[in-house]
This record gives sequence, structure tokens and C-alpha cells, in this order.
Amino acid sequence: MLTEQGDAPALLRLEGAAKTYRRAGREIVALRDFSLTLAPGDIVGLLGPNGSGKTTLIRALTGLSSADGGRLYWRGQAITVGRHGPHLREFGVLLEGRGACYERLSTLENAHYFCGLREAPFDREHFDALAALLEIPDVRAPLRQLSTGNKLRAALLGTLIHRPALALLDEPTLGLDLFGVEKLEALVRHLAGEGMTVLLGSHDLHFIERLCQRIVCIRQGSKVFDGSKSEFLRLEHEYLLQLQPGAGGLPALPPGRLWTACPRDPAGTWLLPLRDHEEACTLLELLRPALRGCRGMELRRVALRDKYLALVGEGESA
Repeated sequence: MLTEQGDAPALLRLEGAAKTYRRAGREIVALRDFSLTLAPGDIVGLLGPNGSGKTTLIRALTGLSSADGGRLYWRGQAITVGRHGPHLREFGVLLEGRGACYERLSTLENAHYFCGLREAPFDREHFDALAALLEIPDVRAPLRQLSTGNKLRAALLGTLIHRPALALLDEPTLGLDLFGVEKLEALVRHLAGEGMTVLLGSHDLHFIERLCQRIVCIRQGSKVFDGSKSEFLRLEHEYLLQLQPGAGGLPALPPGRLWTACPRDPAGTWLLPLRDHEEACTLLELLRPALRGCRGMELRRVALRDKYLALVGEGESA
């Protein structure tokens, strides 16, 4: 279990957390010496493939799952991990894209209920502001009458109605359409601007890239990256040239440069990483005569997805 020692000024600090499961006689390491610090106002993206330990981490932080080892602190004080600790009143939790709302109750009634559960006063003005940001169409209709996307919006409102200091949102975009995701982004930015800390676990890399200032990447229970988004994207190469050659084959490159086959593209796309804007211009000028005979070409900036795949492996999905 998590022990109670230490003093840190951060909002939340986790040190050396470990969690192992046994399944069908096999030992599965869900968390391995995992540490994490969250400061007020942080928007942190938690990335990792299926089974990497993202949900296990969030469950351990909220006391929904025990840990085999490690230390946990809230506002600099050691806390006891469990469902009923008073610190959990300051948490807002959405697990695996699902809230704990009651479908026979309305969005408004659920919000009242969750405020009471956390011993927090119900603020109708705050409720109306959240409902407007999320564009929930009818806050008095029972949730069972709402669409899947609107049920998730209601669950998000119930998660955040008591103004938690820390929101732990696991797959919050599941079931949301494009407009719903945009509303969620606006909501998270608004709440972080008011000082709320947000930890976002998601497979939606575009959502994470647009919203988060900091990225934490987990693979097989171990942290493989923790830093700013700009640092995460600071790759050896800034641009990537994608080419589908024509009948003439691949254009010749200067000595020391090689085309790389794209393993995920059956159409026969080849890749050429380019260090910066100057190198991209130089190579394109050199290749211009040969490029006219190609079936397709794209020059793009390296994105978060490229670095993510490099960290977790080409065979992993987001």
C-alpha cells in the first residue's frame, strides 16, 4: 500500500508507485516505480497504448485501486489512499469516458446529488455556466432520454460541479462529436484558467496536442517521458517528406541520405526526415525535376503522433 511520508508543496505528488496483478497465473505489472507531480493550473496529457497503465494510475490516485508500493501526498501532506478520505472531495473523476450519474435523474438533479455527496454547496450560477459551456440541451430531462454524447456532457458537469482542485479525466472525448470535443476543450481551458489542475488520459492525440502544455507518456507501467509539449515535439527532425513514387521510382538523394519505407502505408509511401526549414527547401529544390513524375507528395511538420509512436513503438496504437 502507499505509505505516508514526505512534504511537498505541489498540489499532488506521487512517488514510486507500483501495482502488479495476477491474471490466469501470469503476473502483469500495471505500474512500475511511477512518479508524478501536478501543480495548480496544470493541463497534463497522459498518453499510452491500451494496457499501458493509464487507467490504473488514475484509479490509484483516486483510491479506487490499491497500490503495492509508493508514496502519495496532497497539498504537501501525506494522505491515506482510500475511497473516503476527505481529500477526495477536492477531486473530480471521470473514468473510461463514463460518469457515475444516475440515468433516472436529470443533469440538474445529478449535480445537486454530487455536491451533497462531496459536502459542497450547490452553486446554480456555476451550474448554469458549465451547462452553457457544454451546451447541454435540457438540464431537467432524465439522462436516459439524452443521446450518448449529451450523457457524457452531463457526466462531465457532475464531475466538475463542486469546483474540484484536481480533475482526473480518463477518455473524456469518448462519445463526443467534433462540436462536443470543441466544447470540452473550451471548458478545460476555462477551468484551468481559474486554477484547476487537469490530468487528461486519452487516445485522442489531436485533442491532447491542442490542449495540454505538458505530456506524460507511459508504456508497460513505466514512465517514458514527462515534460513540456514543446520538449516532447523537439525531435531530431522538424519536417517529414512523404512520397509516393511514380514509374520512374524513387528520386536519387545526396550521399548519406536514404528513403525509409512507411510500414503503415500499403500504397507504397516513402519517408524522408528533414532537419529544418532550410534543409527542406534545399532538398525540394534538388528533387524538383524528379518530383513531377511522382504519384503523390506531402511535406509536413512532425506532429505529436510521430513522437508518440517513436516512444511506444511502431506496433502500438494510440
